[in-house]
Amino acid sequence: MYLLEMAPKFLLALVILLIYVKLSGKSQIAPMSQLDQVGSMVIGALVGGALLSPTVSAWEAAALVAIWAGLLVIIRFIKSKNSRLRDAIDGAPIQLVKNGKLITDNFIKANLPVRDFETLVNIQGISSFEQLKQVWYELNGSLTIIKKGEKDIAVLIIENGGISHDNLNQIQKDEDWVKQEIHKQGYEKIEDIFCAEWFDNKLFIYPYDKAQQKN
Repeated sequence: MYLLEMAPKFLLALVILLIYVKLSGKSQIAPMSQLDQVGSMVIGALVGGALLSPTVSAWEAAALVAIWAGLLVIIRFIKSKNSRLRDAIDGAPIQLVKNGKLITDNFIKANLPVRDFETLVNIQGISSFEQLKQVWYELNGSLTIIKKGEKDIAVLIIENGGISHDNLNQIQKDEDWVKQEIHKQGYEKIEDIFCAEWFDNKLFIYPYDKAQQKN
């Protein structure tokens, strides 16, 4: 009898979770931000609590999960359209090594003990800090490492039709420079560009399909 009473809750919760995963896209199986991790844990807690509580009906359980999942999807969508808001919500990568020098204040900011940093570096096959040129502590806890003698990695300047101002500041350029560069390559509006990256002192532009067809 108990299992029969719980069956509608299971089915409704499963349907909502499947819809949530579909709307979230494959980013949910990629490295997640802190908000994604907390949000997913809350969904798990809501589903578990609602399923096990005899006082919560199937529709109430479904509504709780749907509301929270909907909020996460909306926030993720807004973040994809606004790089400044995304950085405000998720934060930004923290540079730990710059031009071969450890930025000690940023280790405190990242709450990363140097011994843990050494372990993460060693896992990537690097035996000494002296081999490091640039290192960033990413939002998901991983490290992006450039060794001495290697080229710097590309910097994403435009994403989803909007300028990433933090990355633009990193290469010491401004918005007027971006507009001039895209005009040189035959594009009128930043909104026409899916993404653009600065690499090896060149701006590489990848437009939306419709913008490509116009050109």
